[in-house]
Amino acid sequence: MRDPRLLAAAGRVGVYHLCSRVVDKRFVIKRREKARFMELARSGAAFAGVELLTWCVMDNHFHLLVRVQPIDAEGLDDEEVLSRLVHLYAENKCTYLREVWQRCGDAESRRRFLSPFRKRIGNLSDFMKTLKQRFSQWYNRRKDREGTLWEGRFRSVLLQHEEGKEGLGPLVRFVAGYIDLNPVRAKMVARAEDGFWSGFGAAVGGDDLARVGLRILWGERLAARLGGEGLIEQHRRMLAKDEPLGVSAHEATRSAGRRPQGPGRSERGENRRDETRLADLGVVGSLIFGLPPDLLMSRRCPELSRSRFLGQANAG
Repeated sequence: MRDPRLLAAAGRVGVYHLCSRVVDKRFVIKRREKARFMELARSGAAFAGVELLTWCVMDNHFHLLVRVQPIDAEGLDDEEVLSRLVHLYAENKCTYLREVWQRCGDAESRRRFLSPFRKRIGNLSDFMKTLKQRFSQWYNRRKDREGTLWEGRFRSVLLQHEEGKEGLGPLVRFVAGYIDLNPVRAKMVARAEDGFWSGFGAAVGGDDLARVGLRILWGERLAARLGGEGLIEQHRRMLAKDEPLGVSAHEATRSAGRRPQGPGRSERGENRRDETRLADLGVVGSLIFGLPPDLLMSRRCPELSRSRFLGQANAG
């Protein structure tokens, strides 16, 4: 039986780290595939109302950091739903769907016709399912192959963040750093800003969507004060810090208002820093001491225990 996913509570903003791997971890996602994947990710996010904060597309897996705002999909009028279809389908199919909608006899029939599309808006599981399916279909046609491309379900981690404050807080930026530094850990590039298929690399290159993601991560107030280039420099300094993921566990602890665990806080502080500053950049850390106990870092990606106050389980 599959474990239910942890979703933000109804009416609350959800911030998620999403990732998925190619079956057998095969290195098949090359330059053209990465370009197509990001095209599909952006169009799918535009349809679903999912905000891409940062991302990294590697040769055999991908990471996405997204924010999902509460959306009253049932409250959207038909024209709004129809206008979103252009992000998923070719022009001729959108025209066909609109014609079918127009032929429906009354407003209620038209609403029922669009109901399956309306339910997909704001749906994180549908966003990922659609993205992976669309990419698989494109890839299989191009390579004249059949069968699954992805290794099981995508992994989804609900991240605790600081609602109502400027930016999303140090924990979310911690995970953003983990994602942005993927090409560095894989020794594909020397610096995160050189990662062409990563959110930070795209932001440095002038990509508008990636820069919007940085503003969300750090907050509009700081973004307005620093400007676009200043915000990029702020993120660059975070990534270049002594900690392998570009943020100190102690800084995150202070921001979260929690004390490091265990006795001898002053005597053992440096030892605890050393425990989180792992030599292998591919290891996020076995445990970020002093942070809320629900946040556990694993070798692959951050994981959260199923804490009720963070959200509600959903089998999607």
